[in-house]
Amino acid sequence: MNMERKLIALDLDGTTLNAESQLNSATIQTMQRLQAAGHIVSIITGRSYQGSQAIYDQLHLKSPMINFNGSLGHLPHQTWSSEYQFTINKAIVLALVKYREQLGINEIIAENKTSTMTAGQDLIAGKFFPEIADSPRLTPNTLTRNPNSLVLLVQLDRRAAIIDWITERFGDQVDVGVWGGPNAILEITSKGVHKAKGVAYLAHHFQIPRRNVIAFGDEHNDLEMLAYAGLGVAMTNGTDKIKATADDITAYDNDQNGVARYLNDYFNIAE
Repeated sequence: MNMERKLIALDLDGTTLNAESQLNSATIQTMQRLQAAGHIVSIITGRSYQGSQAIYDQLHLKSPMINFNGSLGHLPHQTWSSEYQFTINKAIVLALVKYREQLGINEIIAENKTSTMTAGQDLIAGKFFPEIADSPRLTPNTLTRNPNSLVLLVQLDRRAAIIDWITERFGDQVDVGVWGGPNAILEITSKGVHKAKGVAYLAHHFQIPRRNVIAFGDEHNDLEMLAYAGLGVAMTNGTDKIKATADDITAYDNDQNGVARYLNDYFNIAE
């Protein structure tokens, strides 16, 4: 086993999780062994803390977790003096709430480490954000602090116009990301924040050089993280763009324990 300590950065959906968004037991076993060997195994996800805590617990991790694509870095179940967060000015959120219907935004989801608020409604929202069930309404009165993450479920034919509207007014403060796939979902983050920020923060915290960072991903929001890592590994089920940018590609997809099998090979762990 390569004994230099590694930071292993794991994207969840389409990468560490299978097609049912679950963990396979082989994946849990591999991560346990690597953690026991002294490596840092860390989840780096676009998901909220509520949406990823169960997976963190199933993997029995002890490491910090990065949520909302780099906007929040924290140590689950504990206070961590190095916790950080990037937020979006609530004035921007309230402007979107105000012009929501006019712009063609079906639903707005604003999230923090422990809270979720919504305005409007969209049929597919619950599929991606189970935590929005029974969430309080997002209004000027209820939004008392700046959120870490803002997700907009928009009408597809209005998507480009909505991006322009946000960029024109708030482009110096936020970035707008477009979700891949058939659903018209926009993700708004604090300017310049992406997963690589979170990974770099952890690498610095644990004094792990970039060459000892191994990152796995499958989608556009993993690009910066894979580029930052000494070894950026794209899933074979990943997008063409991510596969073109990565240092390596897994032989197996996320339904065949692609990440675990890659790491077992890399660290020479017998399966």
